Amino acid sequence: MKPAELGVRRAFEVHSHVLHNGMKILLVENPSLPTVSLNASVLTGARYDPESKAGVAIMASRLLDEGTETRTSFEIADAIESVGGAIEADGSFERVVVSAGVLNKDVPLGLELLADLLMRPIFPQEYVDKEKERTLAEIASAQDRPQVVAGWAFNELVYQDHPLHRPSHGYPETVERIERNDLLDFHEKYFLPNNVVLAVVGDFRVSELLPKIQDTFGSWRARPIVFPTYPEPVRQSGKRTKFIRMPAQQLNIYLGHLGVQRTNPDYYALQVLDTILGGGAGFTARIPQRLRDELGLAYTTFASITMTAGLDPGRFVAFIGTSPENMRLATEGLVNEIRRIREEPVTAQELQNAKDYLTGSFVFSFESSPQIARFLVHADVYGLGFDYVVKYPEYIRSVTIEDISRVAKMYLDSENYTLVVVGPVDGAQ
Repeated sequence: MKPAELGVRRAFEVHSHVLHNGMKILLVENPSLPTVSLNASVLTGARYDPESKAGVAIMASRLLDEGTETRTSFEIADAIESVGGAIEADGSFERVVVSAGVLNKDVPLGLELLADLLMRPIFPQEYVDKEKERTLAEIASAQDRPQVVAGWAFNELVYQDHPLHRPSHGYPETVERIERNDLLDFHEKYFLPNNVVLAVVGDFRVSELLPKIQDTFGSWRARPIVFPTYPEPVRQSGKRTKFIRMPAQQLNIYLGHLGVQRTNPDYYALQVLDTILGGGAGFTARIPQRLRDELGLAYTTFASITMTAGLDPGRFVAFIGTSPENMRLATEGLVNEIRRIREEPVTAQELQNAKDYLTGSFVFSFESSPQIARFLVHADVYGLGFDYVVKYPEYIRSVTIEDISRVAKMYLDSENYTLVVVGPVDGAQ
C-alpha cells in the first residue's frame, strides 16, 4: 500500500485478537515495503505517578532499554543494529510505548527484544543515577525557557490538584526522591499483558505472525490491576492570573481554561472551530490573521482546545508571544476573538476552508507503517473504530455553522479564564 493509495482506501483491514493472558493484538498487513513496525503500548503513564514521586513513569520508560534480565544495554543495541533495525522506548501522560522497526525476516528478533524490554527490565542502578541527572538537567534547562515556564504555570492554575497540573517528568524534588525500587514497583504494578496493546503493521501474514506473538508473549502472566483514582478536574469560575518575571525579549502569554476529553461527541465540531480560530500549519485563522498579520502584535500565536484532549480533559489555550509594550493589546485581542466566535456565526467560507484543510491534511497521518501502528493503538484506546479513516472526513464535513456557534458558547469562556504572562513584566501585577 503506497501512501498515495490511502486517499482512496476504504479502511484498514485490522485483524484484532486477544491472547489468553489479556494482551490485545492489532495487525495490519501492508506488503508494500519489506519492513514491519511494532508498537507495544502499556496503558499507563505519568497520570498514575504518586504526587511525591512524580516523574516515575517517564523515567521508567527511558530506562527500559538500559538492561534486562537477559541482555545488557549494549547487547540490546547490538542485537537490533546488527539487523539494521531500530528500537526505542518513550513515555507520556497516558502511555509507555516500546516500538521497533525491522525487516520482515527479523520479526522474531523484534518481538523477542520487545518482550524483553516489557517483561524483564532491571533498571540498573548506574543508569538510574544517570537518568536522574539527565532529567534534573533537562528540567533546569527548561526553567530557563519562558514559554515552557508559562505553560507549566498555566497548567498548575487550570488543573489545581488533578495530576495534569504537573509536568510529566516531575519536579526536581520529586525526581530526586525516585529510587530504583520505585521503578521496579511501577513496572510490577502496570506492566502486565492485560494492560498492553500490541499493534503490528507491515510485510507479514497474520496466519504466520500470530503464533510467533503467542510464543513470545504467551508466558507473560496476567494479574488484576488497580489504578489510582483522582477527582475530575473542574472548569473554573472566575479569573486566575499569574505574572512571572524572567529576562527575555518578549512576553509569553497563555490564556484559557479546562478543555475536553478526546471522547467528547463535540470533538469534531471543536476541531473545526480550532482551525477557524487558532489555525493549523499553513492555515491562516482568525487569531493569527488579526493579531499577527493585521495588528503586528505577535511573533507567534495559536489557539486550540482539541490538541491536548485525551483520557482526561485537555486544556483550551490561546498563546501569543509579543513585545512587553503590547501586553494589554495582545491579551484583549485574544479575549476579543474568543468572544467574537462565541457571539457571531462564522462565515460559510471560513467553515468550508477549515473543512477542506482538515480533510486534506488528514491523509498525511497514515503515510508510514509506524504512523498506522500508532493510530491503531489510538483508535483502540479512545474507541474510535478502525473505520475511522473513512468516518473522519464525514464527521468533519457534517459540521455546520450552527454547530460552531453552539460548541463555542458551550466550551469557550471569555470571562472565566486563566491568564499567565512570563517575561519582562512586573511579577506583582
